[in-house]
Amino acid sequence: MTTLRRRLAITLLLAVLATWLIAVLLVYVQQTRAETGMLDQSVRYGAQKVLLSLPTSLLQAEPLHEEDRFELPASSRFDGETSNFQVWSLADKRLIVRSPTAPDAPMVPSFQDSFQDVTVRGESWRVYALSDADGLVQVKFAKSIDQVQDDTVTRMWNGLWFFSALFLTLTGLTWLVIRRAFRPVDRARDAIVNRTGMDLTPVPTSGMPGELRPFVGAINGLLERLSASLDRERRFLADAAHELRTPLAALSAYADLALRSDSEQARGQAVEQLRNVALRTSRLAEQLLEQARMQAQGEGEIEPVPLDHLVEMIARDSEVLATTKQQRIILDTHATTLLGNVDALGVLVRNLLDNALRYTPEGGCVKVGCGPLPQGGAHLTVADNGPGIAVTERERVFDRFYRMPGATERGSGIGLSLVAQIAACHGARVEWGPGLDGRGVGITIHFAEIHAPLRV
Repeated sequence: MTTLRRRLAITLLLAVLATWLIAVLLVYVQQTRAETGMLDQSVRYGAQKVLLSLPTSLLQAEPLHEEDRFELPASSRFDGETSNFQVWSLADKRLIVRSPTAPDAPMVPSFQDSFQDVTVRGESWRVYALSDADGLVQVKFAKSIDQVQDDTVTRMWNGLWFFSALFLTLTGLTWLVIRRAFRPVDRARDAIVNRTGMDLTPVPTSGMPGELRPFVGAINGLLERLSASLDRERRFLADAAHELRTPLAALSAYADLALRSDSEQARGQAVEQLRNVALRTSRLAEQLLEQARMQAQGEGEIEPVPLDHLVEMIARDSEVLATTKQQRIILDTHATTLLGNVDALGVLVRNLLDNALRYTPEGGCVKVGCGPLPQGGAHLTVADNGPGIAVTERERVFDRFYRMPGATERGSGIGLSLVAQIAACHGARVEWGPGLDGRGVGITIHFAEIHAPLRV
């Protein structure tokens, strides 16, 4: 597994190697560049130094003889020269003085002031010839090219050792810095590893490096969403178990009663009650599942929804329930398109219409309407001429599992809570209004913008 420490070490190594190679290349170029390079500059400087050190009286001196040289003491040893020089008289091409290992022949036979590469005793030399201002003498100063290259290689290796030591030092310091910086990360890792399966508390961010805070924040956000999802599932299971306990007990009781009934009439009544309880239980389970699906899917798929077509379709589906109670459904729809989740909006319309039909007495009327608003947005209205809802109870009916006192119809208390939840997701506002024929109640959903995105 590639770690950050390993990546940094490799990066440092490559950077140090690249720096060393660049330094070698630069030194080589500086060393070997003709006339302006370090080698030619040192040769020119040597020639100038020798020329400026010569006395003019040297021209009147006798030609140089080997026996005229001073000798080193016995305790000293001369191992050779990396540079040589000659001093020639230009008038008679006479060698006046030379270094101990310089040849007797002129190193620049043409006696032209210039740089040249020559071979002396099988060794390559770089020579610079320099004459004085009066043209009396010429100094020929040379340096061994092989020796200079050997010195350059030695300097390169010394530089390599330096860069290697620098690399090891930087790697060690980087490792220490990263280790110190990652201590909070290691503690967070250990805290997560040692957690139990359902521990979703946020990862601590104290002392966390700034570069890792967004990453840890994203993990904490994921943990919060996961915790919220698990809480919703727990609540759903608890609510389902609580709400289904009574109808399931009633189903068992009516089934036993039907089995123990002696007469056909008593058995038929028990079966009818059993059927009614089964229908209520089925509706309760359906609403619980709708609520769980709404909470799980979040925003869902966003698409343009023709609200008028959706209302008309759901109204036709509800005509069977209205017919059994001799009720009428009046449609007042106008072309309206919303950008939202079609399934969620369908649940909203269905629950509003179903709630109105259930609580409106036989022979009653329910009116459903929708259309655009003058200031922008759209509205959906469901009104009935039923018993209505007291003003003090209107806000509470949107609470989950809340049932109004004295209600004749038995409901689950989930339908209107789903309406409020879906409306909030679509950025809509719920308002109460008058019912029909001076009775009942009306609920209007105001969608602020026709193309507003969903909000979770």
